[in-house]
Amino acid sequence: MKVLHAASEMYPLASTGGLSSVVGALPDALNRIDNIETAVVIPFYSDIDTDLHEITWLSPEKTFLGESFGLASTQIHGLTVFLVSKDEFFGRKGMYGPSAGSSWDDNAARFSFFSRAVASISSLDGFVPDIIHCHDWQTSLIPVYLREVDTATVLTIHNLQFQGRFPSSDYPFTFLPDTLYRIDGLEFWGDWNSLKGGIIFADQITTVSPTYSEEIKTPEFGCDMDGVLREYSHKLTGILNGIDTSLWDPATDVKISRNYLIGRMEGKSICKKQLCSELGLKPSQKAPLLGMVTRLTSQKGIDLVTAEIEKLLQMDFSLVILGTGDPWAENALLDAAKKNPERISVTIAYNDSFARRIFAGSDVFLMPSVFEPCGLGQMMAMRYGTVPLVRAVGGLSDSVPDNSGFSFSGGSNEFIAELANLLENWNDKRKWAWLRRRCMATDFSWNSSIKGYLDVYEKTLEGENR
Repeated sequence: MKVLHAASEMYPLASTGGLSSVVGALPDALNRIDNIETAVVIPFYSDIDTDLHEITWLSPEKTFLGESFGLASTQIHGLTVFLVSKDEFFGRKGMYGPSAGSSWDDNAARFSFFSRAVASISSLDGFVPDIIHCHDWQTSLIPVYLREVDTATVLTIHNLQFQGRFPSSDYPFTFLPDTLYRIDGLEFWGDWNSLKGGIIFADQITTVSPTYSEEIKTPEFGCDMDGVLREYSHKLTGILNGIDTSLWDPATDVKISRNYLIGRMEGKSICKKQLCSELGLKPSQKAPLLGMVTRLTSQKGIDLVTAEIEKLLQMDFSLVILGTGDPWAENALLDAAKKNPERISVTIAYNDSFARRIFAGSDVFLMPSVFEPCGLGQMMAMRYGTVPLVRAVGGLSDSVPDNSGFSFSGGSNEFIAELANLLENWNDKRKWAWLRRRCMATDFSWNSSIKGYLDVYEKTLEGENR
């Protein structure tokens, strides 16, 4: 079985967050399974560092519907990655927009073209896929373009909040017939919606945790798409994401201050001391050091954190935060850090090495997301023996069992109550040591998720929903 993963980003070539991590790890894990061969295709952004990655151009230049584009390939740890090149769309700085959180005005044209290009290529340098596995809205038109072709398709929804919704004036960029611009097609409240098209026409749909697959069928979490998802729920499966445990391992990570493992935890104490020294923090011994590596947005619960910072300080917690996001969130956190420099550290950046030092040096990983399709930060932190405190939503519910962390439902009152519960456990050093041990022993490798994808692929090839 040959599976081509189509996505807008992939670590380490092009990355803005969790999507790239999954696309970088899942195909590689599938490649290790007998009788499975995978490859990846992404746009050839100018941001891709060609000095670090050897690029091979495939010839001749492709032409489809009068549009020409180049096709190249590279190897990432033995995995073939194809790159679709068109300078008009991808020869600019910024994958989705000129800055973080912004969007290019021509994204409808850019990603319609990319989806069309992938759908038009029957063979990528000899790789003829049985299934094209599409990731998020940027590739969700591929099943629409292939609706009358034998190639099977799977669509994974990583975050329903982002749907590729555009005004009707942009619909001609799709080159799709007007007959699909209808309520049971791509039309969506006067606009057109890329993700809706993928949901309707893909043979199977997955999302990145079992709980999230149920949540998105409700008005609270459905982002106006709950009705469509209920209609097509017969082909929807929730599969919890994994992480590359070889990359996130405190026993071998060269970017943390001291390595450690279960049964030999002295290194974690050293990592905390070094982190606090680096940041000028003087945390209280009465409460743990809270760490956050996150986008600074309301979705991630930042408004809850900013609203309760005074109570956190009164309870003797200290806080270290790394991330970028909305200006209001950045400014509120920076202001709190300025007023409490020995208890709060805030760094506005994306920094992999620093993130690892926070995972290793913090006692607790705080992730109070309002909704969370899966979340990877809590898994990475748990690998480093950092106990999670999460809001019980989506993949956070699926990945943080009661005996390995702390969770709450609701708002401020429930959050503060769970912090108090956490403090009681912190003061029982033996109990806390066992919490850390259980976190580190949890299997977040892709091995736990692969069977779910293999089952979905089998359903797809059997034509169960065609």
